[in-house]
Formats: sequence, structure tokens, C-alpha cells
Amino acid sequence: MKRSKKPNYKLRRNIAKILLVMIVLLPIFIINRVKILNAPLYISNLKYSKIIDTLFSINYTKDEIKDTINYLKNNKKINDKTNDYIIELDDKGYNKTTIDYVLRNLKSSQITEFLSKKYNKDYEEYIKNDLFKYSKFDRYLNYQKNNKNLSIDEIVYRIELNLDKEYYEDSVIVKNPNDITVLTNKYLEIPEDYEPDDLVDMSDDYANNSYGQKQLRKEAYDKFVEMCDASRKDGVNFYAESAYRSYDYQKIIYDNYVYENGKEKADKFAAKPGFSEHELGLAIDLANIWTITTKGEEYAWLSKNAYKYGYIFRYKEEWEDITGYAAESWHIRYVGVETATKVHKKGMSYEEYYIKYIANKKN
Repeated sequence: MKRSKKPNYKLRRNIAKILLVMIVLLPIFIINRVKILNAPLYISNLKYSKIIDTLFSINYTKDEIKDTINYLKNNKKINDKTNDYIIELDDKGYNKTTIDYVLRNLKSSQITEFLSKKYNKDYEEYIKNDLFKYSKFDRYLNYQKNNKNLSIDEIVYRIELNLDKEYYEDSVIVKNPNDITVLTNKYLEIPEDYEPDDLVDMSDDYANNSYGQKQLRKEAYDKFVEMCDASRKDGVNFYAESAYRSYDYQKIIYDNYVYENGKEKADKFAAKPGFSEHELGLAIDLANIWTITTKGEEYAWLSKNAYKYGYIFRYKEEWEDITGYAAESWHIRYVGVETATKVHKKGMSYEEYYIKYIANKKN
């Protein structure tokens, strides 16, 4: 008879030891798997391990955490309170996008102030807007209360335009009046001594010079001539009844309107000196014996073609609450062919276009 093999007790003991170790270590690994799997991240940021733990707990990826920690360190915005801020923001119910915005854009004092306020779900929508500024958050909310029909995006760009303020309140002097895309309105003022250096006289063929020589900036005039020639080929005629105005001339016009109608009414259809597009040498009031109206063939032709020559309508009825002026179907403004084409395609007021795509260089 063959002898049966003796059990390999040594092997069994070794297997048992391995299993025992695994039983002991497995829970430890499970509990600390994040730190173990991301050991290099923790090792290089030992001082901020609690912050890393918290960021992982709210679903930041490893790369997002690395980027966030580096940003906070490079900008000296990380300290012992940072982890508390993150926890409090998470406890209040704010999402990862909001937390990231707060950490990257707010100062410590602002974060403390923000945390003292009740959770506001709209905040998470506001920060998605490229124009959002935390310093104006209270203004957004106040404007929202009085304009509940507006979207959050509309509220943000309107606050950028200062539409929550009284006309001419806290006006800012524009720094680039020579730029053909410059915006001037009841909050953006043209320097009193500004006069374009490229004004040219307008021919009698394109302007009513009976009461004084009309002038326009050269580029705007050249394109206006092209536009008039094109419209006449289609049997549509118009000319410039008013073009460039100096500060002093605009003052005379405005003062006369105030004298005849009172300041409140005058402000609806006339600009104070320093605030009129005509002072830029880029605006024209059109006529064809009579003033251009929205029902006329001139307006219809311009609506389809003006942008091709760099001109846009500035004051439409649907934009009165944005521009601050009553509709003017006869007033056009030169902004250049490229910009006019974009404004035309988007179908928005120039205020909205300017604040979104020029002032903030958004593509």
C-alpha cells in the first residue's frame, strides 16, 4: 500500500497568514483607498490633506483637486479656514461649480460674508454667466425682484449696463471715443472736448446742407455713400438730415427740448450734451422729404441692407427700456461692416451686443 501524503501544514499556515493579513488590511485599504491610490497628490500636499479629503468627498477629480490646490497656493488664498469654507458651502447645498467659483474668485472676507447668507439657488445660475461679478450680486437680486419677467442672463447684462441706476447717475467717461464700435448712452459719456479728427463734409447729394454743412467721419461717410447709391438703384431714396454735432451744438438742442417739453419728456427723446452718438461723428438722422418711419420703404430697405454697409438701427421700440430713448426709426449708427453684420444676425440691441461681445471680448 502507498503511503498517503502528509498535509503540507507549512503551506497551509502561510496561506492562513496571508488570508489573515488580507482580512486585516482589506478594510484599511477600503477606508483609505483614496489616499493610497492618490498617494503622490497627498504626499506633495501634506499640509492640505484635509482639504483634499473634502474635495474628493464632493466629487472633485484628482486633476481638478491638483489644479485647485495649485491655484489657491499660487494666489496665496489657502489657509486653515479653507477646508471649513468648503465644508460649509457643501453643507449649505451648493454644487461643485459654485464651490469652485467661490474658492477661486472671492476673498476670505467675501466668502465669510457669502456664508452668512441663506442658500440661494439662483446663485448657481448666476455664476454660469460670463459677465457675473460677485460684487454686484445684491444688485442682481434687487433688480430681479422688480423685473421677475427677465431671465438671469438678461438681469446680469442689464446690471453691467447700469440699468438699475437713474439716467446719467455715476456716468463713466469713455476712454476710446475714436473707436468706431464705442458705446455711448445715458451712462457712458463722451469727453466734452472730443472732436473726431477725420470729419469730412457731406455732399449735397447725400445730405441736406441747407441749414449748415453736414459732416461725418470719413469711413462712415464713404460707407453711407455706398449705401445710398445701392438703395437708389432699388428705387429707394434717403439722405442725412443730421450727422455730426459738437458738444456745444448738442447742448443747444437738448436745452431747447427741455424748454419746450420739460426735462422728463426731453430725456426720453434727446441726449444730454456729452451723451449723444452724434458727437462721435458716426450717427445719422435720415429723411426723405419727411422723417423715415417704420412703415416706409426706406425703413424696410435699411432693415434688410444697412448692416452690409456697417450701419445699424439704434433705437427700436422693443429696446426702449434698454437704450433709455423713445424709438427713432430715422436714427442709424455706423459700427463697421463686421460688427453690424453680427449685431444684425443676433437681432439684439447694440447695448446688449456691446456688453457681451465687445466690452468683454466674448466670441
